[in-house]
Amino acid sequence: MKIANFSVDRPVTISMIMVVLVLLGVIAMPMLKVDLYPNLSIPVAVVSTTWNGSSPDEVEQQISKPIESAMATVPGVSEVDSTSSQNSSRVTVRFNFGENLDQATLSMRDKLDKVRKQLPADADQPTVTKVDPNSSPIMTIALSGSMSAVELKRLASDVVQQRLSTVDGVASVSVTGGQNREIDVLLDPEKMQAYGLSTNQVSQALQGDNINADGGLISQGKKQVTLHMNGQFINPQDIGNVPIKLSNGSSIFIRDIATINDTFADVTQLSRTNGMPSVSLDILKSPDGNTVQVSKNVQSMITTIEKSLPKSVKLTVVSDQAKYIQTSINTVIDHTLAGAGLSVIILYLFLQRLRTTLIIGIVIPISIISTFSLMYFTGQTINTVTLGGLALGMGSLVDFAVVVIESIFRYSSKGLSPIESAKLGTSEVGTAVMASALSQICVFAPVAFTQGMATQLFGPLALTVVFSHIAALFGAVTLVPMLSSKWLKGVGEHDRSKLKPVALFQDFMKALTRGYSRLLKWSLGHRKTVIIFTLIMFGASTSLVPLIGFELTPNSDQGQFKANIRVATNTKLEETNKVAAAVERVIESEPEVTTVFTQVGTGGGGSFANVSTDRASIQANLKPLAQRTRSTDQVVEDVRNKVANIPGAKITISAASNSLSFGHGGSGVDIDISGDNTKVLQKLATLVENTVSTIPGIRNLQNSLDQQVPQFQITMDRQKAAQYGLSISQIVSQMRDAYKGNIATQFHTLDSSVNVIVKYPKEFTSNITNLSRVMISTSSGAQIALSDVANVSPTVGPSQISRTNQVRTITVSGDLFNANAGVTQQQIAAKIAQLPVPDGYTISQGGQAKDLNQSFSSLGLVLPLAIILVYIVMASQFESLFSPFIIMFSLPPTFIGAAIGLVVTGRSLSINAIIGIIMLVGIVVNNAIVLVDYTNQLRKGGLNLREALLEAGPVRLRPILMTTATTVLAMFPLVLGFGEGAEAQAPMATVVAFGLTFSTLVTLILIPVVYTIFDDLGNRINRKASREPEVQEVSSM
Repeated sequence: MKIANFSVDRPVTISMIMVVLVLLGVIAMPMLKVDLYPNLSIPVAVVSTTWNGSSPDEVEQQISKPIESAMATVPGVSEVDSTSSQNSSRVTVRFNFGENLDQATLSMRDKLDKVRKQLPADADQPTVTKVDPNSSPIMTIALSGSMSAVELKRLASDVVQQRLSTVDGVASVSVTGGQNREIDVLLDPEKMQAYGLSTNQVSQALQGDNINADGGLISQGKKQVTLHMNGQFINPQDIGNVPIKLSNGSSIFIRDIATINDTFADVTQLSRTNGMPSVSLDILKSPDGNTVQVSKNVQSMITTIEKSLPKSVKLTVVSDQAKYIQTSINTVIDHTLAGAGLSVIILYLFLQRLRTTLIIGIVIPISIISTFSLMYFTGQTINTVTLGGLALGMGSLVDFAVVVIESIFRYSSKGLSPIESAKLGTSEVGTAVMASALSQICVFAPVAFTQGMATQLFGPLALTVVFSHIAALFGAVTLVPMLSSKWLKGVGEHDRSKLKPVALFQDFMKALTRGYSRLLKWSLGHRKTVIIFTLIMFGASTSLVPLIGFELTPNSDQGQFKANIRVATNTKLEETNKVAAAVERVIESEPEVTTVFTQVGTGGGGSFANVSTDRASIQANLKPLAQRTRSTDQVVEDVRNKVANIPGAKITISAASNSLSFGHGGSGVDIDISGDNTKVLQKLATLVENTVSTIPGIRNLQNSLDQQVPQFQITMDRQKAAQYGLSISQIVSQMRDAYKGNIATQFHTLDSSVNVIVKYPKEFTSNITNLSRVMISTSSGAQIALSDVANVSPTVGPSQISRTNQVRTITVSGDLFNANAGVTQQQIAAKIAQLPVPDGYTISQGGQAKDLNQSFSSLGLVLPLAIILVYIVMASQFESLFSPFIIMFSLPPTFIGAAIGLVVTGRSLSINAIIGIIMLVGIVVNNAIVLVDYTNQLRKGGLNLREALLEAGPVRLRPILMTTATTVLAMFPLVLGFGEGAEAQAPMATVVAFGLTFSTLVTLILIPVVYTIFDDLGNRINRKASREPEVQEVSSM
């Protein structure tokens, strides 16, 4: 092998090349971003439209439907969903994976420009945004203490937010909770009606009287001086002195018709951290920011800020993505190092010499460090997927070096010089090592055909494994022979380890080799028995398939869960808070809980000052996994049972999930019911809930339309409105201002801007009968009462209306506890298939079930393609169609071992496990390649097939067992799956370790037997073909 000869002859050159590779890797390593997953591209965009003063029904008919129709015509669209709620429409457009989202959003905007004329004139311009994983906060920090909500908000905004915004890598910091100062202009309804004034007129007067303006320039000698008029309010009392012109030409002051209150906004949200009042700060990182590094920077700034805060307040990190990311990566690194240590130990037992073990030990870090530089230049990140790929490839990295050094050592033991041994030994196995490397690399080529989530996860893993294998192959055929030629001088029997464990292991290997020789000889004489036994094992393994669950990705214990609380619609904040406090006490009583962050109520935005004071959420953080005896799921189930009896509320408790839904719902259960009639949909949803609730393990079932919201239906008399020159949008806008309030202007202080809000007092707006008395300004400036152009009647309607692919949809969702996602989805499919569904209505599974089916289907194509490519590579390498065909018989035992591994460990078949099986296709053929290649060499040397197999088997047994043991032991810590974040790599490691072990044990017997069977078959065919010409010659005579 020329490159090996070059390496032995030019050791300094090879050493310098290795130094350069290591230096590049060391420089690149700290420059790689650290994240939980690879860079994810989610092909989803959202069209958001605001239409103030509208009901969900109106939004659906006049906003969502036209936009849906337009979006459905955009090329590459796979699904269009919409949610219509009070005042807003949200249309979610999902594209096929691989679509250019930048180009797609341009097409969306073009379509929106054309449909804009169909939308209500007073609706806001629709906006298009791309769904970006980086748009979610990487950290949430709570500022809590014995201060008022106003003081906490001011301290959070003026101090903490300002300081955190300066941290390197932080894109923005938003403050939630607390109270803001505002100035209310409370109108007197009687006086407004007496003077014939509307809220619009008051707002316009305030806007026109609170300005700073330039009055032009005045000449002073050779200079021109700007005239500046400061007309802004100096104090709140100035607001009452603003004049308003009446229709008769006279004027009055705002103080004559309104009361000016310098106050604070109504409390619509309460926050607590560990029982103390708090406000929260959400931190978003910049797009190119390193999550872990940004978190460290923020933590450092928090330490600095706390020194300047009053002793009565404290900052608490409520959530931090970096914590789980760092813990998960540390777990993978620890397992990788442990696996490397086990591999080195088993190598020492096999090789018996420290120097030979050291040579292989040098190749491992060089290969890994070199991989980091290739990752950097291709834009990869350090994450659990890429590190998992390195960990799983650890054994393969050792394989190449082991095969080479074992061959070199065998020549050295025959008395050849170190240089000759290095050259001849590497040349002998060079073809086999090259074929092994290429077979492991080519299995990742079909990644180009994958779609969905598989592409997002499989691509970076494939690149990482390919890079590491290229580095390992280069090191095996260059560095190993070079070091062997230098370090193995004088190595002989005296250099063997004298340690008793090593000696015992060698005695075991000698006995094993003798036993294998006898078994191989027997197998070649009882070929039918071997084949039948193998077929029986393969058939028996199929019975294990029903015992294997399946899921999209393994769920990890993140030590965090959330309680969502919903009480009767429009319940007052104080009552909701009582329920939240009861749940809070239950959660705080759990011994594993360290932090409890509670939020009661959410900001509204609906017409007539509606706010979601009927909802609350509680987030709980647990102790690290190593410090608790119960899993997060177990704690969640305990809390779920304890809060089940709290009256007057619907409480759902869910563990935090790392499941990748790619824009779909993240629930374990998602069932979509679609059709036109909402009443029929509601009946079907109830039927689905009742049916699915009987399946074990399903928790927190609810449907998206199970709560109706009291509303007041305002029916406009369009003819009367037209007589007064009023449009519907003008009337709605003025009603909204009267009830919700209108920000007319702002009162500026030295350090803040305070909203000045014009509205009617609560005493007036809380009485629905007063609605008809609201004054509306006509186009002529005259004032009329709302009752002159509209009727008001109470009604009930949905809080939101959902649609999927332009059809109304209700979603029944839920969580899972101690239940396999894939198996549960099969049970759900069987249940709903038996339900009576009216014509025009459909019931289907969405969310994760849809992602799972798409990803599994995609990977189902990759596996056969990988097998075909492996065969093509080996056929090209051996320049034979026969030898690779024999080698492919090592694959069936692999699948038997993988199935056994998943059943024994209780793990599910997931994307991660399937990727492990695909990796196995490239790994398991290595042993067969080494065996068949050496057998062919012996046959070329003059031995017949039986003699060659009986010699090749025992000779190659040692390197085959050595490479298998190093690969399996390198993954053994990952198979155990201990530690936070280890769950992601465990399925991959399990199928590789069990599949490779089982395949090796069977291959050592099966491959020689299959080789002889097909060789005999080939000989018969050749003899028959050679006899035919003789028969033809005789007949012609």
